[in-house]
Amino acid sequence: MKVSVLMTCFEHERFVAQALDGVLEQEGVDFELLVGDDASTDGSRAVIAEYARSHPDRIRPFFPERNLGQGGKAIFGSLIARARGEYLAMLDADDYWTSPDKLIRQVAYLDAHPDCSMCFHDVLCTYEDGSRPDERYNGAEQPRHVSVSALLDRCVVASCSPVFRQAAIKPLPAWYFELPWGDWPLYFMAAGCGDLHYEPDLMGVYRIHAAGMYRGLSRLEALGARTAFYEGLRVPAGYEGELRVKLAESWVKRALEHNRLGQRAQALRCLATAARTSPPLALRAPGAVLRRGRGAAETSRSVQR
Repeated sequence: MKVSVLMTCFEHERFVAQALDGVLEQEGVDFELLVGDDASTDGSRAVIAEYARSHPDRIRPFFPERNLGQGGKAIFGSLIARARGEYLAMLDADDYWTSPDKLIRQVAYLDAHPDCSMCFHDVLCTYEDGSRPDERYNGAEQPRHVSVSALLDRCVVASCSPVFRQAAIKPLPAWYFELPWGDWPLYFMAAGCGDLHYEPDLMGVYRIHAAGMYRGLSRLEALGARTAFYEGLRVPAGYEGELRVKLAESWVKRALEHNRLGQRAQALRCLATAARTSPPLALRAPGAVLRRGRGAAETSRSVQR
């Protein structure tokens, strides 16, 4: 088996058929499709079961009796454990692929570049509520080689785009299951095993909708998730110092937000934590945090991934 496609689903009845069709249209490569539904309460399982009956040679459904929790990471881990492919591709059931040669192109690249542990491509971000026009996730300016430093700044990989060497992320380490996000840490694991390669072509769609797991969080909640991510993340050797800086930055941003909300005591506690984490960075921030009023928040960028 060349590729195992791992699709996770939860309450995605409206979307899952399009996701399944995009995988089944892949040409030129031997693949299996493992679909795990995490105890959806809508009609997702019925849709998946019907597709599995129609494509028994391709689709292997996994229907646990209860929701496995951990923000979808547990069911993803169950799919990885069942995967037989040399390569692993991932896809949430609310996203979909648009190019029938997506897999064969990525497989061909990995076959030709044994030093590469993961390759990914650009996708189109579409806002279901129409609040913003469609936009590319990365764009042509994204470097072809992705460094660990770039990954620490932000998640530059759309979750519906990567193909991994199986050995780069299997088995999943225990710390993975404690993190807020299930996709971003995988890219650090892959970076510890080889190069990460980017192709600028659009070959998928990443949906942004109200039912998304982290949509609707307040800015303070989103910053808290970012802090928890950096606290639990393991990075390749040599990048521990950069990780501490990013962790300290997240505490400073939380201090700025608390200050904007008039919560000066919480702001000072966050700033003290930043100082303990990475003193040189934190020493540049007190003036902004201690200023009265709301202007300090303007120095903080968006925390969206």
